[in-house]
Amino acid sequence: MADPENQGTTAQSDPAPAEKSGSGGSGGDIGLSMVYIMSIPGILKIVEFFTLMIAFSLGADLPGTWGRMKFFLFVAITSWIIVIAVFVLFALNIISRINLNIDWNIPVFIFAIVVAVLLLISSSLIADNAEDWKAFSGFSSLDKLRAAAAFGFISMFVFIGDAVVHFLKYNGQM
Repeated sequence: MADPENQGTTAQSDPAPAEKSGSGGSGGDIGLSMVYIMSIPGILKIVEFFTLMIAFSLGADLPGTWGRMKFFLFVAITSWIIVIAVFVLFALNIISRINLNIDWNIPVFIFAIVVAVLLLISSSLIADNAEDWKAFSGFSSLDKLRAAAAFGFISMFVFIGDAVVHFLKYNGQM
């Protein structure tokens, strides 16, 4: 399309939203983006994937269910599914094809903060339950409960790191 003010030139389109946000996208092509996978946000998503998976696997393996554990499992599994979706969107550069003119660091930052708070609450609740289980349960179940709570807390710290990275990227400091 010709630029009406400068004859003989073509108008430049705006860069894709993924390029604006510095997500590691390579233009508008959908394909595997090793730039994102090897970046700090990509590595953090991989670590979140595994720590959340270990946390909810340990929690789901406990005998019986109760309110606090159901909340913990809801938080861990829902977060895990969203982490997979976000990773796939950025790793396959699908995000560059989504026609929204937003900085993707903001929604990922908000998601990381919300999940970190929810993991703090849910992990604290099941860690408190571990104290009650000392007298009633075998060592195996108690150890699984403690490990689930520990991996919930580890996941929380990874999400805090993810939030810091996306905040710094939003402010242009990274």
